[in-house]
Amino acid sequence: MKTKNSKGELISRKFKGRLILMLWAGVILPVLMIVLVLVFISESSLPSIDELENPRSNEASIVYSSDGKQIGSFYLSNRTKVNYNDLSPHLIDALVATEDVRFYTHSGVDVKALLRAVFGVFVGKNKGGASTITQQLSKMMFHERPKSKLKRVIQKFAEWIIASRLEKRYTKQEIIAMYFNEFDFLNTAVGIHSAARIYFNKSPKELSIEQSAMLVGMAKNPSIFNPVRRPEKTLKRREVVLFQMKNNSILTQQQYDSIRQLPLGLDYHPETHTTGLAPYFREHVRIKTKQIVKNNNLLNEYRKPINIYSDGLKIYTSIDANVQKHAEKAVAKHLQNTLQNLLNKEIKNNKHWPFSNETSKTTRKNSINRAIKNSERYRKLVNQGWSKEDIMKNFNTKQSIRVFDWKSKGLVKQKNMTPKDSILYYKSILRAGLIAIDPHTGFVKAWVGGINYRHFKYDCSNKSKRQVGSTMKPFVYAAAIESGQISPCTTFPDIKYCIDIPFGGITKQWCPGGQKNYSGEEIPVYYALASSKNNITAQVIKLTGGKNSRVVNYFKTMGLWNKSIEQVSSLGLGVCDLSVLEQTSAHCIFSNYGVYVQPITVVRIEDKYGNLLWEPKQEIKQVIDPNTAFSVLKMMKGVTGVKNPITGKTGGTARRLKSTRAYSFSGIMAGKTGTTQNNSDGWFVGHTPDLVAGVWVGAEDPSVHFKTTVNGQGANTALPIWGYFMKEVYRDNKIKINKTDFIPPNEGGKTQIECTYSTNNTDNPWM
Repeated sequence: MKTKNSKGELISRKFKGRLILMLWAGVILPVLMIVLVLVFISESSLPSIDELENPRSNEASIVYSSDGKQIGSFYLSNRTKVNYNDLSPHLIDALVATEDVRFYTHSGVDVKALLRAVFGVFVGKNKGGASTITQQLSKMMFHERPKSKLKRVIQKFAEWIIASRLEKRYTKQEIIAMYFNEFDFLNTAVGIHSAARIYFNKSPKELSIEQSAMLVGMAKNPSIFNPVRRPEKTLKRREVVLFQMKNNSILTQQQYDSIRQLPLGLDYHPETHTTGLAPYFREHVRIKTKQIVKNNNLLNEYRKPINIYSDGLKIYTSIDANVQKHAEKAVAKHLQNTLQNLLNKEIKNNKHWPFSNETSKTTRKNSINRAIKNSERYRKLVNQGWSKEDIMKNFNTKQSIRVFDWKSKGLVKQKNMTPKDSILYYKSILRAGLIAIDPHTGFVKAWVGGINYRHFKYDCSNKSKRQVGSTMKPFVYAAAIESGQISPCTTFPDIKYCIDIPFGGITKQWCPGGQKNYSGEEIPVYYALASSKNNITAQVIKLTGGKNSRVVNYFKTMGLWNKSIEQVSSLGLGVCDLSVLEQTSAHCIFSNYGVYVQPITVVRIEDKYGNLLWEPKQEIKQVIDPNTAFSVLKMMKGVTGVKNPITGKTGGTARRLKSTRAYSFSGIMAGKTGTTQNNSDGWFVGHTPDLVAGVWVGAEDPSVHFKTTVNGQGANTALPIWGYFMKEVYRDNKIKINKTDFIPPNEGGKTQIECTYSTNNTDNPWM
């Protein structure tokens, strides 16, 4: 028998139900009708069928290494679309459980959730959101948040219509994938592909339950639940998502209790143009890709010129991510731990620090003024309308400035100094460049353009051209051997040697330096090259005509000629300017039987659907005779130690590579060191059968340099970087590289030259 209380409750419930129906019929339905009329009146503001079926959103162009790793992207929005099958099941479960439990049963609008939300408004209680996943997607894709409430109401109903249309045109799986692709997870992570990489260094498929829950939790409000800035709030929000997963029987109580205790576990990898692997190379690829698009008139799917920042290109490059990693570490290791400290000690008492004492006042002044005008600070002040006087006053006023520093945490130090002093400070910092190329394919495997892209954006491997020093000598010997005037066994006396040079109607003598004492003894050519004897090189140059015309032709054939490569005697000692990329690619002919293969950085470009848009047409040229090339290569093997069979003395400018030093290298290799006048530039170009790597070290300004050759020579500045680099490349089992000896030309047959000398010393390293 029912009590009076139960009857009263029944009447109360009926009354409330009738009241709601009356409100719905008398208030809400008319409002709905009005709004719907407004929506249909503004039908033109709704997306067209074409826009619904082909929604457009900015997609980042992705840069891939040769081993398939993503090493960067170019974007307006850092978004890379993925398919439903690329998503972790945990992501899907977390999203549906938290945002739209009836997702699989409604058609875009959840009527139950809507009524619940409306009722909550009338009774003054939050009954949960009413927007379905599809409605949220329609808002992300087609609307921005309006300022007025009326427009927001109109937009809400427009979203209902769009959601219904989306449901008719896409499967539930496609809608979920579109949702994750569109959502902005902040910190340059637009879409789930970027979010998984940036927050956890994973693919979307690899995300765990707790990681999926965190990312789905951000959908509530990514600004509030930002894991980088507000980890505690994000953790609490993640727990809400996990709780919803438990409530919907996705997680057991035991799983929930266990997972909710876990930390966020971020593996945060912010993706910017200044950080990450190979930043100098990525900037080169960005510029090159834009040129390729323009020169080849590449069009997107809408028949408009491709925009590399929004059309989602797939750019496949030659760089090996593992080789690149070792290259960057090698540069940092030598400069940070050893070389910069040596330079600081040598120049700390210079009269006009950091410039050398012999630098003229005019040279110093021009160098500083040029650096000021090229600085970002100067450009900003000019754009703000500052006068030149006020700008110079600013540059001479002490301020708190963040500068690069090898010893500081994060490589950044806060110093109280004038902007002008910061320019002088940066001129004292050694720079470096490293390029590694497969000599047979021309593929550039490593590209280090500097020591830190954030602070030093100028690419020392490509844009900078510096004197190459003795790394030019192999080309001199190749010219003489190819012309038949010498062989590797030919000997020359170790004496001071000068060449008569016509100069304006008179004759002047050019006498190469670099050596104080001369033994007068005969020296074989192969020993002279390995020991970098300038006086012997001068005699070889004289024998071939004194102008190095054949050497000039080599560089013209390779397409590397510039105005500094003149037909003069001093060219043979490296008095010409080349970039690290140019000189390394030129050296590749010795490891490739005299064949020059144009360096390749961008291997192919595809559109976002995988259709091929562009592939390079590579230039391949026979520059020198194969046997000549191999003879010079064999001569360069002596750089790590070779005996003079006549005197018994051991030479080789890179003997330290076979020492007990930390950068020693046990593999078979050949190479050439280089040091320019005043020790301004240090070089080493080293060859292994599958990889030729060139290294340059020097300050931004040639007038900032080591005082002593002991510290400033290429064998001390550039060579150790090469050693550190190749040592790790050979250790890394993930890198496939030939570690055997160089194979002679002529289908593997031996190229053997027997040197016979009138001496009791029977050592013949040439055989």
